[in-house]
Amino acid sequence: MGLFKGIRDVKRMSDHHGGMPSIRESFKDIGALADDRGEHEVLEKGTPAKAVAKGFAEPVPGDKFAMHILLEVHPPSGAPYTVDYVFPTTRMKAAVSVGMEVPIKIHPEDPNRIAVQWDAQQGAIAAAGGDMAAVSQGLQQTYGGVADAAMREAKAKQAAEDPTTKLKKLGEMRDAGLITADEFDAKKAELLRDL
Repeated sequence: MGLFKGIRDVKRMSDHHGGMPSIRESFKDIGALADDRGEHEVLEKGTPAKAVAKGFAEPVPGDKFAMHILLEVHPPSGAPYTVDYVFPTTRMKAAVSVGMEVPIKIHPEDPNRIAVQWDAQQGAIAAAGGDMAAVSQGLQQTYGGVADAAMREAKAKQAAEDPTTKLKKLGEMRDAGLITADEFDAKKAELLRDL
């Protein structure tokens, strides 16, 4: 009685979560999980290089055992190029986040076939002080100056829109003969009306 109750409970729980895979589906999943998608060949024959993550690793829609991330590849010679790197989730041994430099290998016959050197990535993360420190450094490299630049731009725009500054510039233009006194008075009245 206890065994059958346990089976019934498992069946009830699996129905609640979308059902249980069949034995065939389970073996198919194990095979998909073990498939390295040709990465072993790239790691064995490839040329060492580096890449910079241009996004975050995300699941590949419709493929529960794959992730993808946009990488800017910096080959030993030639210009950098971008690859949407698709990799098996089981190979991912370390964090990869936007802005991080990632050690890779490039297939000698197809430069779009790359593979991350996950062991080296783990070492780089450890040298950076751990996962959080490495991710923070990547984010800083990517977004670090954005807030400062936006603040400076806003201050410059505010100063350019300041009525006092505009009146001073108009007065300088009138004094230099670039605009007439009537044009100065009309623009001054317009600025004062907008206050």
